[in-house]
Amino acid sequence: MKARFIIQAMGSPKELLEKTAKTMLDSIKKNFKTEDEHIEKPVKSGKEFYASFIETTISFKNLEEFFSFMINYSPTSAEIIEPYKFELSAGELENFSNDFLGKLHEIDKQLKTQLSLNKILSRRVIRSNTKEKL
Repeated sequence: MKARFIIQAMGSPKELLEKTAKTMLDSIKKNFKTEDEHIEKPVKSGKEFYASFIETTISFKNLEEFFSFMINYSPTSAEIIEPYKFELSAGELENFSNDFLGKLHEIDKQLKTQLSLNKILSRRVIRSNTKEKL
């Protein structure tokens, strides 16, 4: 199986974004068979941030490896180059679905934890500011 991906990135400062994109591409190349790798030079996006993207084509041994890449690197775009058509058993689809759902639940847990911490910190800041004014 072969697919082309775009992975977008945004950050600041520009040098950190460049380093992060290179590190990510190195990780992809270490774990997958790649070709046609390209990192776009960062461009200013807003007042403080820079935007860039990685574009690469990857050959996968099987669908499990393909979905592993999708889950772990979160590309913003995927184009399946080959095969044009393939068959998938219910068990294979079930395994991929459960891996995907597991990752989704992990992200949801992290988000809820961060939102809770944000609420706690906000309350502390409000209490602190209120006490100073009294």
